[in-house]
Amino acid sequence: MDQQNHSNTVPWMLSLKVSGEGLDFAAIEQGLALRATDTRTKGELLNKLPPIVSEEDCWLYEIELSDNEGTDPRMHALLLALEAADQTLAALRARHEVALCLYVQSDYAQIFYRLMPDTLSRLARIGLPLEVSMVSWGGLRFSTNGT
Repeated sequence: MDQQNHSNTVPWMLSLKVSGEGLDFAAIEQGLALRATDTRTKGELLNKLPPIVSEEDCWLYEIELSDNEGTDPRMHALLLALEAADQTLAALRARHEVALCLYVQSDYAQIFYRLMPDTLSRLARIGLPLEVSMVSWGGLRFSTNGT
């Protein structure tokens, strides 16, 4: 597959993910004051061929990022909003897995993003783990003739 076909196929994405057994999607939305962008229930068919079903309930709030420039400010804004829901987050963390997920894609062999200390501090105060998934298509070209 030509590397150019990969360009912009998967945007950078920042997601708040709550997963586990017996999620009450409406209660999560109300408690966090965030409307889910996607939900999945245990046993739900996710893919027909090959057949893949969701192994657990999952509630997602996703923010599409255009590139690295928006990562820290958008994450900081989401964490600020989540601080207001600290009791709901604590209750969710006690019974379910809750994580902030950053999905990053690059057409080049290097991927860069920066999180500022105040964002990292806020992430620690809220008690959310940060999962980072990176895909690089490795599109750097090297010359063997020295030019």
